[in-house]
Amino acid sequence: MTRSRLVTVAKWVAVILFALWTVIPIAIVVSNAFKTPLDIFTERPKLIFKPTLDNFEQAFVRGDFLKYFVNSTVVALVSTVLVLTLATFAAYALTSFGFRWANWVANGFLVGRLVPVIAMVLPLFVIMNMIGIRGTLLAPIIAHAALQLPFMVWLLMGFMRDVPEELQQAALVDGATKMQTFWRIVLPVIVPGVAAAFILSMQYSWNELLFSLQLTSFDTYTLPVGIAGFVGAVSVNAGQSSAAATATMVPMIVLGFFIQKYLAAGTTAGAVKG
Repeated sequence: MTRSRLVTVAKWVAVILFALWTVIPIAIVVSNAFKTPLDIFTERPKLIFKPTLDNFEQAFVRGDFLKYFVNSTVVALVSTVLVLTLATFAAYALTSFGFRWANWVANGFLVGRLVPVIAMVLPLFVIMNMIGIRGTLLAPIIAHAALQLPFMVWLLMGFMRDVPEELQQAALVDGATKMQTFWRIVLPVIVPGVAAAFILSMQYSWNELLFSLQLTSFDTYTLPVGIAGFVGAVSVNAGQSSAAATATMVPMIVLGFFIQKYLAAGTTAGAVKG
């Protein structure tokens, strides 16, 4: 019993430490968003202070934060829809059409993930410049989709392999085509997988900085680029950057709450009764 209690205590301590490690930086950013510069740069952190919305006013009203927010929303949504559409069909083709080298192809997709992302900046920059779309929202959309597509195909293939073969065979015996089987049988069952891919893709595109910085212009900057603009050569506008970061976190947090029920659901729970 003593050993069991020690293990339980150790687990709780680890969970609490991890939670503090995760929550404290976020709490600092959120609190700084409502502080004046004098309260932010005190020698000892002020836990009790008079909140102000000046930082949000500076970032939203007098800055270009709203424009960056719209740009990020367009880039993240379009690239995510593009990735999920292509990845879902590719994963279905590799898992359901009897392709002999499907596993090799899936594992080969991951090889691209081993290449440092920064090594891809210059080639993509040259390509986007040659076809005349650098500086537009289309450039980061294509870049984000290209970088995420291999991993999403591999991820969705894992979910599709868990779909009972009996379900697909029964649909084919009843006269359904492969595409009808996909829409009516496979896709409803892998909704949790699609939801996981959706949130991962949205988070990546929403927070991606390197490609967004190199492939956009002043009018097409996304939120990470806009937030980076608060960092000057000799100083950092901590209040406005914290306000912008706080507002940037909200959409992903809300999206996570709405989609969590799909992430928690079993991929094939109740699909086959034994």
